[in-house]
Amino acid sequence: MFAAGRAWDKLAYVQRHCPQVLILGNSRADNGFDPRTVVSALGGTTQLTAFNLGVPGADAGVMRGVVDRLSDSGCLSADGVRLAVISLDEAMVQPVDTLGQTVFFGNIREMWRDQQYHDAFRASFRLYGFSANFSQLREPATLQRFVRATLGDVDAVGGGPAAHLGYRAGTGQLQDAQAAMRQAAGSLAPPHPANVAHLWRIIDQLSSRAVMVAVVFPPLLNRDVLYLAPSSAQSAPYLQIASELGQRGIPLISLDIGPPRDPGEFVNAGHLNDKGAQRYSALLGQALQRVWDERSTMAAGQRKPAGSP
Repeated sequence: MFAAGRAWDKLAYVQRHCPQVLILGNSRADNGFDPRTVVSALGGTTQLTAFNLGVPGADAGVMRGVVDRLSDSGCLSADGVRLAVISLDEAMVQPVDTLGQTVFFGNIREMWRDQQYHDAFRASFRLYGFSANFSQLREPATLQRFVRATLGDVDAVGGGPAAHLGYRAGTGQLQDAQAAMRQAAGSLAPPHPANVAHLWRIIDQLSSRAVMVAVVFPPLLNRDVLYLAPSSAQSAPYLQIASELGQRGIPLISLDIGPPRDPGEFVNAGHLNDKGAQRYSALLGQALQRVWDERSTMAAGQRKPAGSP
């Protein structure tokens, strides 16, 4: 019930503050990367600003709508976002919008073009589109929280956007544990063509605004994401996506060697707790520093006058 509200809060914060480094993804990004730790490890002479815009339950269609709104607000500019890090797991390109956020963030015109007629109808008539999620009110604790939120402001799980710059800090508590279980259960399913198209649209949108894009594959406890698993029978379409990302010149970041990983760093098999998030955030910052340095070196080489060594 509260995931969409938290997503709007995070989006509104980014639109007001326009950080230079933006982390995009679903709950694995939300739980997995502390912007302050990422920036600290990134280093450099200039203090960068960063924010974690991970949206639990989001797929690429939801994130496409989020990026559209950032573009319309002017945040994807020379004075705004300069580096976007996409946390890419299988769920991002699968139809996994269990929290109903396509209703609020999806691009209706693109849904029609992609022949997602039911989703387009749901997004056009939001009360109908979100109706299935009202079943969560059968849980007494959720109903009580809903009543409190109706009468006044209630902070989302993990705190407001400013408290930890979008990162769900602390124990690694999840917004919706059942959604996380469904995400894990369906992780070996093939990608959905519409969400694959949305992924390329996100990258094209960012690149068209001169935003540097990098992709990080989030760590899982017992396996690698299928983008990194050539021996898996289900990996072929994901390896194809990874190959095209490489052909487009998008840096692909894997943060460690592979499973099995330390269970003390995970709240469940797919999501990090704060201990794990701090370590992997530092690794991400270090990897981004290398990407930043390589791009700067390439740009400096391209600016050399003809005939110079």
